[in-house]
Amino acid sequence: MAIKANGNVVVTYNSVNITAYCDQADLSAAVERLDTTNLASTAKESIAGDTEWTIAIGGQWATALDTALAPDAVTPGTARTASLALDGGAQTVTYTWTSKAEIQDYSVNSATGDFIKWSGTLALSGAPTRAVA
Repeated sequence: MAIKANGNVVVTYNSVNITAYCDQADLSAAVERLDTTNLASTAKESIAGDTEWTIAIGGQWATALDTALAPDAVTPGTARTASLALDGGAQTVTYTWTSKAEIQDYSVNSATGDFIKWSGTLALSGAPTRAVA
């Protein structure tokens, strides 16, 4: 059964719940492929490499959100704890990176007649702790 996102996703950064300022939270686990093709190969060969984890986030901008994210965006390399919890009805799956999340690509966009919007990426180091409750 499909689950609606609104009300069932929680995003935290540095122990601050930023869910109210998000209208998207896209978890991505991109596995790189390492080329192992050699002169004896009859076709391209590869093996799985490391996984790059990111969470693309964005929504309507507010001062409270900027207070939570902008200082770390201004100081690259500041690693914090981040988590993404997905409530599937009967159980909640939570992905957590302890002191391994950094703000990347933080931007604030505004247009006449529209809300001020923001977007960014949580660049995550290492594999998450995954808990099901």
